[in-house]
Amino acid sequence: MKDPMNEAYQVIVIGAGAGGLVVAIGAAKAGKRVLLIDKGTWGGDCTNFGCVPSKSLIASAHAASAIRNGEKFGIKLDSKTFNGNGALDRTRDIVQSILSHEDPPALKEKGVETLTGTATFTDPHTLKVTLSSGEQKTVKGKSIVIATGSHPRVPPIPGLETVPFHTNETIFDLTAIPDTLGVIGGGPIGCELAQAFHHLGSHVTLVQHGRHLLKKEEIEAQKVIEETFRKDGIQLILGKEVERVEKKENRIILHFPNESVEVNELLVATGRTPSIDQLGLEKIGIKAGPKGIPVDGYGRTAHSHIMAVGDVTGRALFTHIAENEARTVLTNLILPWPIRYKIDVKQPVPRVTYTDPEIAAVGMTEKEAAEMYGEHKIAVYTVPFSDVDRAITEGRTEGFVKIVTKKWSSRILGATIAAPRAGEMLGQLSTAMSANLPLRKLASLIHPYPTYNLAIRKAADQWLTKTVLPSLMKWIKRK
Repeated sequence: MKDPMNEAYQVIVIGAGAGGLVVAIGAAKAGKRVLLIDKGTWGGDCTNFGCVPSKSLIASAHAASAIRNGEKFGIKLDSKTFNGNGALDRTRDIVQSILSHEDPPALKEKGVETLTGTATFTDPHTLKVTLSSGEQKTVKGKSIVIATGSHPRVPPIPGLETVPFHTNETIFDLTAIPDTLGVIGGGPIGCELAQAFHHLGSHVTLVQHGRHLLKKEEIEAQKVIEETFRKDGIQLILGKEVERVEKKENRIILHFPNESVEVNELLVATGRTPSIDQLGLEKIGIKAGPKGIPVDGYGRTAHSHIMAVGDVTGRALFTHIAENEARTVLTNLILPWPIRYKIDVKQPVPRVTYTDPEIAAVGMTEKEAAEMYGEHKIAVYTVPFSDVDRAITEGRTEGFVKIVTKKWSSRILGATIAAPRAGEMLGQLSTAMSANLPLRKLASLIHPYPTYNLAIRKAADQWLTKTVLPSLMKWIKRK
């Protein structure tokens, strides 16, 4: 009698996003027979609806902002006409260009078999795949990796279901920049797209139920973004809930206590939730919750041959985290020896909000560090960009570098940067944290002049001038 597992794929991956592609392509390169299943959004959320289109649109928005602000740099433009609609076409062209390297024909060339459909477990090694035609196929896998990602969370606002609102999955389908845009949600997605559409010609109203934007960031970073948005002309409604939404002719009306706002288009950006509903996990004894699928330190579920990576596990919802987890799972799948590598969940996770200025952060905030170690055992060093020559020459002095450390060792606990290209700057601090390199060591690192990164060296100098020397002077006086 034939053993059906002899006919099974060595690796099946569900979900063709960042994490799934890493596992599928890597396993195929290692000579494994691999099947990649996706419902049709090849490339995943990042390529189709997230990082790629949003950063493409933001790049166009930066260009528009530079043109509009030319007079601040001594450049006068005679033309007063402005039309940002082409930025949406450019964004879609870039998405299609990148997708051409991640679609089924491209994957076939890399040795990955594909199926377009919805996968559901029927037993721990078997999946039923429902194709778009309605046809069903049954496939078996020795190892199965779930990488189905996440999707937008829509809040239960009365009337919202009656209006044609957008999420990040549909906003890039617009063919023209709207005259007015309402954005519900003051997190990274809401802030990035609110500012981008504003620079491209929309009158934007951004609504956040909390008192500040970017609630996970340092208060100084929140204030920089809020002041920037207000200065640019973005209307902020903070600390208020939307009571109800209604459609009136071609307008959408957001109702608040004692006021209302009318907009042409509405973007809902209120978080994300793991995409697990159609997997049939309950049939195979995998219990998942609102935060996703529980996994161990190796990415394994309740069945050791079934693994999960990326947003679906409910960890930090970033493309770079999905790829990092996928690389570890891939290594364990292809290496022949029994030693297994753990996903490094203790490694500091960098994050960037791609507003202008960018907000980049890693590790703990000042408040978190004080709660863990006590205020007297930490030291915080802040350098405003008004003290950095490169920022002065570029007229970008609104930001800062803030680094939180253990007081005497200067071990870096966390950092926040508000600046153009802050995401690139953050790498120096993330590397130092991962290598257990104390901040004081960065004072002797030669930074080219003039660069924004000189702010990091100035912060490192403060360990000596603001922590060591004052204590030394007190000791000398007592002598």
